Amino acid sequence: MIDKFDGKYRFLSNFASVPSLGGKTVEHYYQASKTLDTGEKMSVIMCTTPGQAKRAGRRVTMREDWEEVKVRIMHNWLRVKFEPGTEIANKLLATGGQRLVEGNYWHDNAWGNCVCERCRHIPGENKLGKLLMMVRRELK
Repeated sequence: MIDKFDGKYRFLSNFASVPSLGGKTVEHYYQASKTLDTGEKMSVIMCTTPGQAKRAGRRVTMREDWEEVKVRIMHNWLRVKFEPGTEIANKLLATGGQRLVEGNYWHDNAWGNCVCERCRHIPGENKLGKLLMMVRRELK
């Protein structure tokens, strides 16, 4: 099992920049997808860091259907990130059949699994890990 997206597995993180996203990150594009306002989208994408994009995504005019579409949108951005035949797609494939879990300390039990003292007994949904494993299966 890969339970942290850092070190040699940093490429799995939504904060890792990749050529297929113009040097930006999935986080930039995911946060920009929260709004239908073109100006707000571009403002988020132009953020210097993924952390800034995440904060900017909290201030956009939220699209009404966001809760219904957000997992599908994340899946689509991950497909762009791990474009077939790219080096990063090959790195994802090289994880084999390992379970991917976005372990964290920032209390994200929706997209990952927080292992801090307060949350460690609460099982995370690990939506990001599950989507990455789905993309890996699609690449095979």
